[in-house]
Amino acid sequence: MFCLGFLGLLASCGPTRLALSRAHMTPHGPAATPPLLPEGTDVRQWEDEIRPKLARALQREVYGVLPDKSATRIVSHRLIADSAFHDRARVEEYVLVGEATYNGQTNPTKPFHVVLVLPKQAAGPVPVILMESFCPNQNSVPVKGVSIPSGVTFSCDGKGLMAHVMRYVFGRYIATPPIEMILDHGYGLAAFYPGEYVPDRAQSGLAALKGLTNGYSDEASRMGAIAAWGWGYSRVVDALEQNPKIAKNTFIAYGHSRYAKAALVAGAFDPRIGAVIAHQSGTGGASLNRNKRGETVRDITKTYPHWFDQNYGRFAGHEQDMTTDQHALLALIAPRPILLGNALRDVWSDPNGAFRAARGASPVYRLYGHQGLRQTRLSRFTPSADIAFWIRPGTHGVVKEDWPAFLSFLDAHLRKH
Repeated sequence: MFCLGFLGLLASCGPTRLALSRAHMTPHGPAATPPLLPEGTDVRQWEDEIRPKLARALQREVYGVLPDKSATRIVSHRLIADSAFHDRARVEEYVLVGEATYNGQTNPTKPFHVVLVLPKQAAGPVPVILMESFCPNQNSVPVKGVSIPSGVTFSCDGKGLMAHVMRYVFGRYIATPPIEMILDHGYGLAAFYPGEYVPDRAQSGLAALKGLTNGYSDEASRMGAIAAWGWGYSRVVDALEQNPKIAKNTFIAYGHSRYAKAALVAGAFDPRIGAVIAHQSGTGGASLNRNKRGETVRDITKTYPHWFDQNYGRFAGHEQDMTTDQHALLALIAPRPILLGNALRDVWSDPNGAFRAARGASPVYRLYGHQGLRQTRLSRFTPSADIAFWIRPGTHGVVKEDWPAFLSFLDAHLRKH
């Protein structure tokens, strides 16, 4: 019964809705509004005046206000395996506690686990892909000895009905990424399950968020789960940047669906994130709030009341009254590279709205001497672009075509120096 309920929770985000519709390959609809840069803006004005204003607006109107100060405590760090994946990788495990401070009050998370997979034959420090997963770590990194988190009552391993149905509906890589393929390209992987510290359920999630934001009094702009999960990427960076086997400032925030939204938040608010892969991030992610197809602000805030702050839901039906839109979130990541993943029949996630947001963010990339989005159509994938837009046949999920595209994007940006 729990398995069916969990699958229903995943499905309710809309991957099967509008499945008979197709995204238009030629972008259509109005441009992203409001424009981000007045004519004549230079980098100093962007960084000192416009960027901070947009960052505040996104927190107040969409995600909730991030902590005044943050820190991470490493509770433990141990070796799990020195010869995993056919003697190609070393597997380690961290237990971390994040600390969020509001108005002088410091609030710890529950301890959460991070599994780190590093290639053994690397000549020097390697970039690491940070991955938030729908499934516990022992499913994301199927190596004997990976801890099974206490209080997590489900598994996505290959033996159960749930695992088979998940892979059938959402693709072969929804739970476990192609780790050997990632190692072949010279990248490490750090996987963690953010439900350990903020559960993805309305009642328990809101309770955890209340505890994490003690000291913050404005209920309307209290941090939601998407922001907290994005903040979690940064807590993992705090710990892993101390590891001499990991290259500094080349952490890649990767996420699918709700965790793609969180990955974008991580990149926008933490400059140590060197690149972002946001696959099918949809509403509250890369897709514009105004003039959109598929999932609306009303849909998402009603179904997931714990994901965003209360202000976001109050804009439902009045998105034109927002002072910003999701192109600003992409612009906060400039000039670092972003891949926006999409699927032709995932109209619920609104690929066209994400494409228009990428166009709207591109002027900020040009301030830094970059081009931003280089495609004129949704289908012309250019992995070397600063904002690379990937769209494939099919629906919502992570399938065999996706990871080769993700890795070609990373290779184009991280191997060119």
